[in-house]
Amino acid sequence: MKKICFTLSLLLSLLLCGCSMTQKNSIETLKGWSFQFNEGTNDYSLFFGLLSQDGESISADVDVDIRIVNENDEEVYSGTKSVSADDFSYYTSQAAGEQYLANVRISASDIALGTSTSGKVFLTVYKDEIVRFDEVNCNALYCLPIKDVSLTCDSLPIEVKVKDYLGNTESIIQINDVVYKFEKDYLPQLEITISGEKTYGTDSSGYDIIGYKLYDSDDYMVNSGSIYLSGLSEGDKFRDNSVTIYDVVPGTTYVLKLTEYDW
Repeated sequence: MKKICFTLSLLLSLLLCGCSMTQKNSIETLKGWSFQFNEGTNDYSLFFGLLSQDGESISADVDVDIRIVNENDEEVYSGTKSVSADDFSYYTSQAAGEQYLANVRISASDIALGTSTSGKVFLTVYKDEIVRFDEVNCNALYCLPIKDVSLTCDSLPIEVKVKDYLGNTESIIQINDVVYKFEKDYLPQLEITISGEKTYGTDSSGYDIIGYKLYDSDDYMVNSGSIYLSGLSEGDKFRDNSVTIYDVVPGTTYVLKLTEYDW
């Protein structure tokens, strides 16, 4: 909570909504700033409150400079909003109870796509040369819009041989399609589904195992693992969604390579 020591003129008293024109109703304190995403209206709310010198909640016509910077130090929003008495109302939260706050709305489309869902919201509340608070900030947690990722694969269809410990081919798996879903909520992750057919091999009560490696756009390998296909007979089709990649970087094009399992 920050205080200011400006002497407010009669002009500021006229800006105060629902307050008598006395010095005790001058804006003294900025409080209760917070930030949230509104899923129903696809926009954001930046809240803050104003207190008079005697500690009463008041409303006033003020301006707010706003910056939003994500955890990767990308500025995804910068702008100024004008706030009037109509923007103030009572809001209740579990942490702070009921508060009289301004609600500054920012459209989701006005925030640039970045590479992190979290960051900081910086705000400076002021009115001309009459009143100005120091810049303060609050958290934006898992709510900022991020860039998509893309995934490419070797030319399909491709065949992958499944070999035993001695290097003999036990079965052949044909990969016909690779699809992916980029999950943006909270911690970004890439969910990959491969589909195909077992074109050669005897019935198996165990697993046909194929390997995979994932490379980023700079050709660095960022993940690898194995896909276990259970109980396939020759001619069986399959669809496997067991590959989930965490810590993906939004805005990156990844390359998936499917390989023989390395014993």
